[in-house]
Amino acid sequence: MSFIIAEDQALKTLMQGITVSDEKNNTRSVQAWFSNPDPELRNQSYPYVTIELIGVEWANYRQASGFFIDNDRQGTVSPSSGEVFEYEVPAAWDLMYQITSYSRHPRHDRAIIAHLLNNDFVANRGFLPVPNELGTQTSYRHIILQDFAKRDTVEDGRRLFRNVFTVLVTSESTPSSGDSV
Repeated sequence: MSFIIAEDQALKTLMQGITVSDEKNNTRSVQAWFSNPDPELRNQSYPYVTIELIGVEWANYRQASGFFIDNDRQGTVSPSSGEVFEYEVPAAWDLMYQITSYSRHPRHDRAIIAHLLNNDFVANRGFLPVPNELGTQTSYRHIILQDFAKRDTVEDGRRLFRNVFTVLVTSESTPSSGDSV
């Protein structure tokens, strides 16, 4: 699986973990989609979050080069005499995402903001669990809030609470895996 697709899916999974409630204690799960949902293709109901990949850049500021040599296969087996596991240092990438939340109720809006700022983008110490395609190992990527903008508006005569979060996800791709951008 391409490293970008893996991060996309991990971010969508993270965003689908949000629930909100109102003053009547009605609870709803926040739906997550890539880009803006098309009302003809899916039932658009509020609140929801959209995810857009808006940039991919080589992260030369954190790139290393060479090979890692691990005599015990990263601690997975006992080392045998003369057995060596070697792999090339992964290429470092920065993936920039725009996450936009939409809601009609002010409490839902505030709950989404609070969840994202307190759980997922915690003071630039957030992390994104990215499982491998076999489901046997999880890598953790940094997720850093770059920008937050409040963009409330009126749509069809009704309030629309909208928030735009720009986040950077640190990633890497292994040259030998065939991943490409």
